Amino acid sequence: MSQTADRYAKALFELAQEQNSLEAVQNTLTDIRKLIFDLSEFRQFLTNPLLSYDERCAVIKALFQSKVPDLLYRFLLFITYKSRLDTLGEIITSFDSMYLVSTRQMRAYVKTALPIKDEDKAFIDKHLHDKFQQKMITKWILDPSLIGGFRIFAQGKLYDYSFKDQLDHFFQQSTRLS
Repeated sequence: MSQTADRYAKALFELAQEQNSLEAVQNTLTDIRKLIFDLSEFRQFLTNPLLSYDERCAVIKALFQSKVPDLLYRFLLFITYKSRLDTLGEIITSFDSMYLVSTRQMRAYVKTALPIKDEDKAFIDKHLHDKFQQKMITKWILDPSLIGGFRIFAQGKLYDYSFKDQLDHFFQQSTRLS
């Protein structure tokens, strides 16, 4: 994460708090992050050095004016003016981190080999909450390559309870013994 992105994210975060629009800005930034991830044309727009300031503003206006919180719209125009539109993804990531800390929440990604029941999801969420003492925002991902079991990625650590991992360890141990 760049210091520049962190500074812009912090400024936006503080303004959103002051204006009581933190939730709205966070939700909209989540949608914009999805645009960045899903649409290569949008990613190209953000980083295209050949577009003039006026062209960039026209696109921002067409995409976001009256569709996002006013604070965020003005912020997008501001970072366009400062030629920092290419750091929008990093700004969003930094803002998201600040939001999670301020709301005592944490993201976890759980990969399972098979679909699991809601009560099993609740059980895992409860244990994660107990371990980290934060409200969990869990994303559930189906990954049949795990064969069985599950993997949890939270706070930069991988907790691997998959059969695939256990088999890999077994084969590594058995080749060392040979």
